[in-house]
Amino acid sequence: MRGVRGRGLAGKLALAAVSLAFSLFACEAGVRLLARDSPSLLVADPLVGKRFLPGFEGRVFVPECGCDVELRFNRDGLRGPDRPHARPQGVRRVALVGDSMVAAVATAEERTLASLLERRLRVPQSAWSWEVMNAGVSSSSTGSELALYREVLAAYAPDLVVVVFWVGNDLADNSAELTSAPRLYFDVDAQDRLRQLPFAFEPHPLGEWLDRNSRFYVWQKSALRQARATLRAASPALEPVELVFARPEPAAVAHAWAITRALLRAFAQEASARGSELVLVAAPAPAQVYDDLWAELARRAARTGTPLAREHPDERLRELSRAAGIPFLPLAETFRARAPHRDSRREDEQLYYDGRFHWNDAGNALAAEAIHAFLSGLRASRAPVSAS
Repeated sequence: MRGVRGRGLAGKLALAAVSLAFSLFACEAGVRLLARDSPSLLVADPLVGKRFLPGFEGRVFVPECGCDVELRFNRDGLRGPDRPHARPQGVRRVALVGDSMVAAVATAEERTLASLLERRLRVPQSAWSWEVMNAGVSSSSTGSELALYREVLAAYAPDLVVVVFWVGNDLADNSAELTSAPRLYFDVDAQDRLRQLPFAFEPHPLGEWLDRNSRFYVWQKSALRQARATLRAASPALEPVELVFARPEPAAVAHAWAITRALLRAFAQEASARGSELVLVAAPAPAQVYDDLWAELARRAARTGTPLAREHPDERLRELSRAAGIPFLPLAETFRARAPHRDSRREDEQLYYDGRFHWNDAGNALAAEAIHAFLSGLRASRAPVSAS
């Protein structure tokens, strides 16, 4: 009798396994047929936190722009072509570092900030040819970018390293207290000494395989993220990334600024020691550009009793860059001037996808124009960049 029961249980388990496998197969087939989600292009890396899939090249549907984009990532997992480590004679290099705003995977490569800046720098009759490396990596932080410079970019000996600080989330992403995504984190002690925290996000081999091969797996992760984002948007509470505008600063935010200060100081010192100069650019959050988005944020902040100041992030970054001797360019005023009605819903003034996400073609072009003008205006004694 016991053997009969065992065989019956085994049969039921086998039937359940077959049913589950069939259901998963049907879900996979359905997503591939009906949805346009693409495999994940990011890989976890204990050296730099995250990088794009090295050597990937292909046409990918990007929901943000609702279009297919031809993407390629070089041997180091950076967007764009492979380049030799040794600079060719007569070439000067710019390493443009940042997060997804710089990577710009919703934008064709030739219309990204990196490509547009390179074209502007290549002035006819110039004594130099220019290369601008797109070292933007989605979900990175200032700490991840410092590690990327140490582990990857320094080998290319860039003359200039342009750090694009995305006001929308970089401050929170620098703090393990405010965010928890898989990336490198740093901290500072009571003596303001910087230390790297252990990388605690070792990917599971099965998860990595599913990221590459299962559209259903990628789709369900995206759906869950969107559901969580919808729930957060319905909540009156401010997100940690929005506390970049808080003044006075809560303790956790003040500590995130202390980490950011130490990271920028270390970044500038290490770049200088390797013959590179660091430049800091503040990429404005959409709420800094559009009055309707700022009013929406201010209303939620008022319900929680959190005082906000629209210019606070730029003031803080200016203070930090001055202390570290880093040339600093805030882009908020430039972007506001290009959107005179300050209304994110006006398509003729949208510099971000849907008025509030990553830079669209117009935003990338405006950033390239402003950064080129700034670099060209730096004194020759402080930077190797000129307009000639």
